[in-house]
Amino acid sequence: MKYLILLLILSCTSAQSEEIQTLYIADHLEDCTGVSRQKCMLIKESPDADWTYFYDKIAGFNYEEGYSYELRVKVENVENPPADASSKKYTLTELVSKTLSQESAQGGDDLIGTWKVIQMDGLESMKNFPTFVFARDENRVSGYAGCNNYFATYNLKGAELTFSDAGSTRKMCADMSVEDAFLKKMNQIAYYKIVKSELHLFDAKDKLIMLAIAE
Repeated sequence: MKYLILLLILSCTSAQSEEIQTLYIADHLEDCTGVSRQKCMLIKESPDADWTYFYDKIAGFNYEEGYSYELRVKVENVENPPADASSKKYTLTELVSKTLSQESAQGGDDLIGTWKVIQMDGLESMKNFPTFVFARDENRVSGYAGCNNYFATYNLKGAELTFSDAGSTRKMCADMSVEDAFLKKMNQIAYYKIVKSELHLFDAKDKLIMLAIAE
């Protein structure tokens, strides 16, 4: 009888230390500050709730920006967690849905047109302003690099954006600093976001390396 009571107590304790939750995950990450500056997922527990930052990880879940998710997760209490660690452990139990966001589903239509680069990482000021001219036809991109005209192709996968090596005309200018920086950073671009009609271009480490405006 004592063993049965002990088993019941242990079962109840285990049940109380974990639960299954439904989480909705937004299609993009946002800057947040936990122990340090980082990128956080946005989550909510019901469709009508407000988004909140999620500072932890979900074991077994591979997040891909550009998609929204509905998940079932097991939430367990962690006994005596380190001071800089969470008191909860999250584990994926079911991927209910994975939906391509409307912005990503546009297939880059929001890129089509001409963009003028007004800011580049590493340059305090710019006398010349490179451009991106994105075309649907064969994913071509061309424009002004700061001295010469260039041409290349671009590849899109959701918000991920990469370019082929650019070809260009051969003119030499007195100041090639803008063009040299532009062509170098063009090869570092990993993804984009359009924020209030501005084209934000990031590298693989989430650093903003170019800012452009529509022309």
